[in-house]
Amino acid sequence: MRKSRVSISMQFVITTGLILILEILDIMLKGVSPIIRASVRLLYGLVTAGLITYILRTLKIRNYPIKYKKATKVIGIVWIIALLVLFLIFCHIVNNLIAVFGAKTLVSDTMMALSAGFFEEFICRGLLFNAFLKMFKNNNLKYTLTACSSALFFGIFHLLNLINGQTLTPTIQQVIYAFVFGVILASVRTATNTLIWPVLLHFLFDWQAGMSVSHIFSGIVAWPAFLIVWGFFLIFGLAFLVSLDRSANQSTHLNSTYPNQI
Repeated sequence: MRKSRVSISMQFVITTGLILILEILDIMLKGVSPIIRASVRLLYGLVTAGLITYILRTLKIRNYPIKYKKATKVIGIVWIIALLVLFLIFCHIVNNLIAVFGAKTLVSDTMMALSAGFFEEFICRGLLFNAFLKMFKNNNLKYTLTACSSALFFGIFHLLNLINGQTLTPTIQQVIYAFVFGVILASVRTATNTLIWPVLLHFLFDWQAGMSVSHIFSGIVAWPAFLIVWGFFLIFGLAFLVSLDRSANQSTHLNSTYPNQI
């Protein structure tokens, strides 16, 4: 990984500043039409993505291939199947897409979902992921710890919805599943060594009819079912990351060819 243009501490400062600017923009855009709000949010998301790309110099987290162990490949296959189940069944992606294409706010909803994909992924799986990875670079579980740390920030980030009028219980559930989803996206980021797939998955997850009009989450899932479902995905996500870390640690490229790389 190439050295970023700013220090780790400055990366956290920049993250805070970018989020603060987003909140100010949201306050300023209250009352405007959905298309204008979505356009501004998307433009800001793209500017943020460009700025972070400039700061990091590269969107890759390593410059060497990982030789995956057999166990990692098996867990990875199960993990892919689990992700498909998450998106197709629990997230109702097909039904959401049908609703989106039938909505009058199709264009603004699409731009709003894209803005979330670019802004949140480049912040959490880009800038923060880079900072945490450098912090844990000497740990045998560096990818797992980095994924959990950036996902924890991603979950806490959703507490800001309380400011926008969202009630406490839905927000708590949103924070929890955002943390788990953050681990999922971080595992995809780590395995593919790119931000393209996390941005796309985030976009699809958020692409819902009417989200440009209101993004307040009001639905509450029964806690037992909620914890079982998201606990399952968290366990599988962590299992994959731990196995990936073991493969990375045993990689001949990591230990000899690229001794100074993260």
